[in-house]
Amino acid sequence: MKSKKQSYDRVAKFFDFLRKGDMRRWNIHQKSLFENLSGEVLYIGIGTGLETVNFPADLKITAIDISAAMLKQSKTRAKSYPGKINLCLMDAESSAFRDHSFDSVVTVCVLCSVKHPVACLEEIKRVLKPEGKLVMYEHVLSKNPLYAIALKTMSNLTEFLEGTYLDRDTVCNAEKAGFKIFSHKNVYLDIVKALIAKPI
Repeated sequence: MKSKKQSYDRVAKFFDFLRKGDMRRWNIHQKSLFENLSGEVLYIGIGTGLETVNFPADLKITAIDISAAMLKQSKTRAKSYPGKINLCLMDAESSAFRDHSFDSVVTVCVLCSVKHPVACLEEIKRVLKPEGKLVMYEHVLSKNPLYAIALKTMSNLTEFLEGTYLDRDTVCNAEKAGFKIFSHKNVYLDIVKALIAKPI
């Protein structure tokens, strides 16, 4: 079985095509959610940088990804952002940042992709300031039994293609990691959510 890094390196050149339809549907929701970002921002899983067009201007962003191929694809968009984006090759589950380094952390379809989501969220809490915000735009498992079955089935394919799991309970995982959800919006049914959490 290929590693997570190998999976993302493999799809980097095709990633924009795979996400094209999603971005058309998601742009307006992401722009609204990302208005909550401020201060020193950690962007986990920048991928090819598709979401950077939805960030408010003039942020200072440190953007990480586990895939060197994805980071290479993101360089042009990072340079075009009307603020500052520094790119770093790094694993979200074991980052090199000091405790309480960031005012905001943003994830976009990351907590449905990492191997150990609770451990990743605990690492996010470590690097986030006590008064900071975790801003999440994530695929999650539906509470509707029919949708849930479909998502679990689709996860077998998406895990192979992109290393993505569509059956994660991200709200519960965030609470397990020591966060309190204080903004919870369903973007598409209850399958894609816009969430804001704070450490407790």
